Amino acid sequence: MNKHIKKLLGVTLASLLILSGCGGDSPTSGVGLPEQGDACARTQAPASTGVPSTQRIFGWIEDLVGLGYRRTGTVAGYAAAAYVKCQLESLGVDEVFYETATTWQWTADEASVEVDGSPIDAFPSAHSFVTPDAPSRFATPAGGLNAELVDVGLGTPVEIAAADLQGKIAVFDLKFLLPPAGLAALTEFLWDPEASIAQPSLITGNPYITNYDTVLAEVMEAGAVGFIGVLADYFNSNQYYNEYYRRLQVTIPGYWVAPGEGAHLRQLMSEQPGLTASLVMRGERREVEARSVVGILHGASDETIMVQSHHDAAFDGAVEDGSGVAAVLAQAQYFASQPVESRARTLMFVTMDSHFTGYQGHMALVDKYVIDPDSPYDIVANVTLEHIGKQGVIDADGELEIQDQHEIRGVFENVGPTLKTQIVQSVVDHDLRRLAVLNGQALCATVGIPTDASFVCLNGVPTVSLIAGPNYLYDIADTLDKVDQSQLVPVTEAFIEIIEAIDETPRALIGATPSAS
Repeated sequence: MNKHIKKLLGVTLASLLILSGCGGDSPTSGVGLPEQGDACARTQAPASTGVPSTQRIFGWIEDLVGLGYRRTGTVAGYAAAAYVKCQLESLGVDEVFYETATTWQWTADEASVEVDGSPIDAFPSAHSFVTPDAPSRFATPAGGLNAELVDVGLGTPVEIAAADLQGKIAVFDLKFLLPPAGLAALTEFLWDPEASIAQPSLITGNPYITNYDTVLAEVMEAGAVGFIGVLADYFNSNQYYNEYYRRLQVTIPGYWVAPGEGAHLRQLMSEQPGLTASLVMRGERREVEARSVVGILHGASDETIMVQSHHDAAFDGAVEDGSGVAAVLAQAQYFASQPVESRARTLMFVTMDSHFTGYQGHMALVDKYVIDPDSPYDIVANVTLEHIGKQGVIDADGELEIQDQHEIRGVFENVGPTLKTQIVQSVVDHDLRRLAVLNGQALCATVGIPTDASFVCLNGVPTVSLIAGPNYLYDIADTLDKVDQSQLVPVTEAFIEIIEAIDETPRALIGATPSAS
């Protein structure tokens, strides 16, 4: 049997096994998968009420990872949505349904790079070699796309302007632009009693904000026919699965190489001026359905607090964002086990799709429930939970090293003084160390915050958004051992308090700027 068919069957079987067990003492025991359109039965197990244990929260993450690579539009991606829906239903959330949007699925069936007749260890850059605004099959010519390599260094406008890229393959350094220290000006409070963040990782950029879109726009404009990006700030891996950044339509084939392979490539180029490479890429970009999950837990009014993360992932996605989904489910379990009269407001639990494919699911949901004046839910605040992971650093040999401490993290917020005080109090009370509370008011009014809550806060919703940026987030290395299990319950308890405080705060005082009720 073809190995790809075996893998597909394996993922499908794993999906069905996991989906057959919503509820019960552990996340995967108890309730069979219902017929399409039916809801999963409410579980009565004691472990399914109140604050869930570390084992239960981590079990949700294990289940999601067990589904396979949860890429949007795939069997595993849709299984993840079904799994979250079933879990919310089994917890007793009142209404659970899908919200959908059209997005892109990009796959490379074949990808390779050869230089001087020898293979280069390269990984295809997602969302490259596409036809603008259209589904497409893409393929390099028979025998590969053969062209001269041109090194443009950091890919600055000056370097690109000085190079002749017409018909050439651009080689450049992908740089990670935003280290934790870059957010220092926004810091309102730092809980780090041991001063443990004073280390090199404080000035090491995370893999989310990069020079990708600016460099690619420039090299395409200059006539390049392909690109090789050197992961200059990375550990020894080329398995970097980039997002569809700014929805930039990259029409040329591209590849990532690890720092060491990049140095080897540049050595060859220096020894052989005019060196050529042969690029092979064959694959497809097609339209698919992004399937976000929405769960409604009614309160005394239609004023609504939205609690969100995303369930899609590039690879296993244990931290990005299996941990975020589990954190949302933990909130759902706690609040669904409280009497309805304890809530002044409705809660909306959401796990988005399309994080890696352009955020179309995020934008569609914001359009329907935030922007549309006829929305049935009046969203007055947002809480976003992402990336509960251990710290990743690069060791002396360039390898990924996982340290037994929390990744540096932040809570972006644009809420009023009373809620700011509650955030700080909850962080301290639950000892969420290596965490900065960051003022997101100016960002939410302009460019958005670098979290999944960006579209919500840009549209005026007061937001509290937990985020961390481990260096392995977009890599195949994001596996279960990276999850910071010691923080699963403390994060849950801290954000229960924050959500309860939002629920008790008059609407006019939720945001950083007092508003009319």
